[in-house]
Amino acid sequence: MRLLSEQDVERLIDPSAAIEAVAGGYVRHATGHMPEPGRLDVRRHEPEGNVLVLAGHSDDQLFATKLNTHAYPDPLSRQRRAASMMLLWDAVECRPLAMIATTAFNNHRTAAGLAAAARRLAPPQARTLAVFGAGKIAPAVIRYLSAVRLFERILIVGHGPTRAGELAAAVGRWPGFEDRLVKAESDPAEAARQADVIVTITTAKTPVFPGAAAKSGSLVILAGANRPDAREADDVLIGRAQIYVDHEMGCMTRAGDLAIPLASGHLPREHIAGEIGHAISGRLAPALPATDVTVFKSIGIIAQDIALGELILRRAKQDGVGTEFDPQDGTCQMAAPERAPGPSAITAPARVALS
Repeated sequence: MRLLSEQDVERLIDPSAAIEAVAGGYVRHATGHMPEPGRLDVRRHEPEGNVLVLAGHSDDQLFATKLNTHAYPDPLSRQRRAASMMLLWDAVECRPLAMIATTAFNNHRTAAGLAAAARRLAPPQARTLAVFGAGKIAPAVIRYLSAVRLFERILIVGHGPTRAGELAAAVGRWPGFEDRLVKAESDPAEAARQADVIVTITTAKTPVFPGAAAKSGSLVILAGANRPDAREADDVLIGRAQIYVDHEMGCMTRAGDLAIPLASGHLPREHIAGEIGHAISGRLAPALPATDVTVFKSIGIIAQDIALGELILRRAKQDGVGTEFDPQDGTCQMAAPERAPGPSAITAPARVALS
């Protein structure tokens, strides 16, 4: 079994390959090559925290289980701490293949999925990106979305001005971003009015911007509020939208952005165009006359983890990254590359920091 640390994962991932891998995962999920995923969410209220288990397998006979944990060490600060691990199995031989540290991996996996959807759904000439949320995943989302559209302006709306301003300053110093306008925006409606692409990655329970402000023809990516009683979008936006999802049944039942307006009648069922994997692999659904914005709702699915895990494990074997551990006798040794020594498959410029 190969053990891959957080540092190993950062070494083995680059945005372009991750987007391709996760796009393929979406297609495999939508076309039935990854059966219905398993999901178990166990919450603790005092003190607050939760454990989320994602499990699934693919037709190439790989099993995967990922465990995400969240806690608030200092409840008064509301700063959430996260940790994650994933195990990949050879499902034929019942043999563990890899244990991967996935705390930072989760940022790549989520951002790659949003970018894969944006590559298919965003206006080709999109130039302004509005990001609602300035937490740990925001840097990855900005970098990955910027890999599929040439954004000239990036507006960041945070829970407070400090984090959004700090993130805007940091992004503005990234190589290749020096000539872009990157700033914190305190007015959610103004950010939405200016944006060609809006992405929400918050922990909010109520809508984060007025849906009427969204520009006609824009793409809105809803990636937070993944509980039945929480939402980032209001009824006005949902009523204007043709909606794509990563997992149709999961989004309709577990995501308040869809579950709440479906129950109230503000979201006609026919506005849900289908899963993003079908859109990536074939034609987009015909535009509905009553809609003028496109929404992609993501709850995150194990297909993303499997696809990106496969990529990482394949590259780790090629480049000799990680540690080989025998779970029977407990021996460990540094992994050796499968190919002759030479330039790494992952070039130095591709190994980008996400913060």
